[in-house]
Amino acid sequence: GGGGGGEPLRRRPSPGWALSDVTPALHAVLDGAAVGGRWDVSSLVAVDGLVDEKLRAGLLSLLHGPSWPPEKGADPDYWCDGSFSDTLSGGPASSGVGLRPARLAALCAEGRDTPPAVAELEARVGAYLRAVDAASGGGGVDVCRMPEAAFGPEVTPLAANAPVSSDGEAYGWHIDADPALLPPSPWTDCFGRYPNRSPGKPRFVTALVYLSPEWRWPEWGAQTRCLDPPTGEVLAIPPAPGRLLLMDQDISHAVTAPAAAAGDTPRYSLVLKLCLHSHRGSVAPPLAMPGWSPPSASGSAQRLKG
Repeated sequence: GGGGGGEPLRRRPSPGWALSDVTPALHAVLDGAAVGGRWDVSSLVAVDGLVDEKLRAGLLSLLHGPSWPPEKGADPDYWCDGSFSDTLSGGPASSGVGLRPARLAALCAEGRDTPPAVAELEARVGAYLRAVDAASGGGGVDVCRMPEAAFGPEVTPLAANAPVSSDGEAYGWHIDADPALLPPSPWTDCFGRYPNRSPGKPRFVTALVYLSPEWRWPEWGAQTRCLDPPTGEVLAIPPAPGRLLLMDQDISHAVTAPAAAAGDTPRYSLVLKLCLHSHRGSVAPPLAMPGWSPPSASGSAQRLKG
């Protein structure tokens, strides 16, 4: 697209996986407000079956060495202290570990250098979001990696987390991005600054995949927390192997360190930052299948437009 809008993800998913495998685990809206004369809520949708066991294992293999045991913490060949930065300010979101720069660069490689598991994840997420758009009567949607044009090269389109119980309270509330708060860039030259989910404008969405081969819930904890700022209400999303969470990037959220019962086992996750361009200007591209149960409303999202 113009202004560095990013190339659409067009690769097809591999045979052996079908959209019918995808089932909803959680669907919620929060942070309701009147924006420009319309009632606006942020959405999050957790699905199982989009990432199957084979893909989960393939993605996790990008985050530690082939013989590294999960109960020994994060592999130091892949991770180092204090390099996890996932906030708009560029400051550290935590004192936890982050992927080493060379490992992160390999994870984010594009074109023929894209790791096959990442390419397959992007293909399935793209297929799912296009199917949601079609089932909702949309005119089509382009699903793109968050382009460098939006933030510059220091904010990568993929990231990874490996919190462990010893991190304690290290993780604070943050947002991944908000198109209303972007720095001047080729992106803002093209699209301007606008509230996320504005009709006819690219929607900023994060896809987060939980990658640990086993996660004992609730004993091991490590839920992803989402905040409804007007009420202070918190929604907790339980991790599960292969579960994928799609959420608006302007949702305030926080990583939770695993409970002591998890020992040194990290709760691995991979984050894919996406931009959704609708082909019709009247609505923002949806995230959940219209046939699923209506979303639960948290906090301020319960205040219906009156």
